[in-house]
Amino acid sequence: MLSKNNLQKKLLSSVCLIVTIAIILITALVTIFEKNRFQHMEFNRIYYETQAIKKKLGHLISVSNRRYLMRTLTNAKAANHFILYFALTDINNSILVCDDGKMIGKNQFEKVVLKNITTPLFEASHSETMDEIPSRFKIFQSQLTQDFFEEQTLVARKNERILDTFWDIIYGGEKVGTLRIGFSRQGLKKHLIFLIGGMLGTGFFVLIVTLGLIFMMIKKSLKPMDCLRLELKDLHNTKDPKILRQKLGAIQLDKTESDVEEIQELKQAFSKIRDLFILNWDQLENHRNNLEEMVKERTRELHTLNKTLTLQVKERKQIEARLLNAQKLEAVGTLAGGIDHEFNNLFMAITGYASLIQKQSEPGHPNAVKAEKIRDLVDNGSQSIKQLLGFARNGKYDIGPLNINEIIRVSLEMFKRTRKDIEIVTKFTQGIWNVSADRSQMEHIVMNLLLNASEAMPDKGRITIETNNIVLEKKRVHTNKIVSGKFVHFSIKDEGKGIEKKYIQRIFDPFFTTKSISSGTGLGLASVYGIVDNHDGFTSVESTVAKGTGFSVFLPVAKKGTQ
Repeated sequence: MLSKNNLQKKLLSSVCLIVTIAIILITALVTIFEKNRFQHMEFNRIYYETQAIKKKLGHLISVSNRRYLMRTLTNAKAANHFILYFALTDINNSILVCDDGKMIGKNQFEKVVLKNITTPLFEASHSETMDEIPSRFKIFQSQLTQDFFEEQTLVARKNERILDTFWDIIYGGEKVGTLRIGFSRQGLKKHLIFLIGGMLGTGFFVLIVTLGLIFMMIKKSLKPMDCLRLELKDLHNTKDPKILRQKLGAIQLDKTESDVEEIQELKQAFSKIRDLFILNWDQLENHRNNLEEMVKERTRELHTLNKTLTLQVKERKQIEARLLNAQKLEAVGTLAGGIDHEFNNLFMAITGYASLIQKQSEPGHPNAVKAEKIRDLVDNGSQSIKQLLGFARNGKYDIGPLNINEIIRVSLEMFKRTRKDIEIVTKFTQGIWNVSADRSQMEHIVMNLLLNASEAMPDKGRITIETNNIVLEKKRVHTNKIVSGKFVHFSIKDEGKGIEKKYIQRIFDPFFTTKSISSGTGLGLASVYGIVDNHDGFTSVESTVAKGTGFSVFLPVAKKGTQ
């Protein structure tokens, strides 16, 4: 079987293409010539046929014998199956006789449309012995406006092109009418189809015979090259170097009398290349036996060194990440310690003055109510400082088994009072596992995430809260942290403006915020991250600009002894 790039196939394809083009061109030229010749013969035939009909009509028109006019034209149509219609008009172009009785008396023949009335396909003139003026004959190309039937048999279709003939009828030296007969072109078409089919059939027969002979000649001429190609192909498929060396030396390159000059030169050149290749092969084989072990040993050393360097780089990155995180938390812890000390002193003073105001005021007095409000606000502030200090110093205050569904429900009751314009959608998993955590810190996490979500939707929107149980197997959550086991997962998703990609890596950093200085401190998400990390959990975030943000919290399940 010939391959796609086979030389024999390319030669045959080239010959086939050239011969095919030649056959098509010759067929086209012969068809054009034969079409013109046969069309001229067809016009002459129609000329003489219609002339014979026209000679019988002059006297009948002069005596107004329409009966014999109709019989004469009907017989002519019956005798020639290529005639589609006929119409005889007087000098006023009024139809006297027609094969369609509905057209008699009309001034326009509506069954056809002339395509070019100014340029006839054929024209001639004829003078009878008795006539003083010649009778003109013209053939035009027309298009049918309806289907034509002959005894309920379709003989011509609508829009078909036909030959429309016109004869001037001269009698007594004057024009007395015009004969119009339409002829089908099916005879011309069948002749051309038969001609083209015959030409193409003969041409392609010649093509097949020619290709067969050329193929035999090419195959015989290229046989030595084909043998060499098969031997080289066998070399290509050989995988064993030693066997390849043996086969290469065994290739026969002897010249034969049937070889053409080009093949002899090819064999001579390949013979020199083969001898040089074998010589170099043997030399390299000796060197390879000595160098192979050295290369293998060096490769093993480089591989071991590469693994060591890769491990060191990985460990360095992990140490740098842990160090950076520790520095951030240490900075927050130092700040939180100072804040705790200073603010507790301030809160104690404020509480003392509020107590004095209460003692000096009558029960129910507005000043007493305001003083009580001051003490409540101081208590809330102390609680917040306590949470921040606990987050920064890795502290956990009151650890116990908690149900996350319950924590979220309580926090939602408080949150709904502040943002009634936000729709809350909850998807709580029944039978949620307990976690071992500090209740106030968990409430702090949930409230922080709810407030963060609400601030992303200042007008209105929807917050979706979902909880579920999940089991993780060696999941890498940070560069230096891999977790496994049972976790309780909850997520809080908003439909707000989202977070730009460049800020995602920094949103948990202490004091980082995209808000104005008066609107945020940058400690909300940092405290969430620290509290969850202190509880051996981890957090993640997914955000799409203009679509919303979702925060996920994973907390380890409480051990059986604490549930």
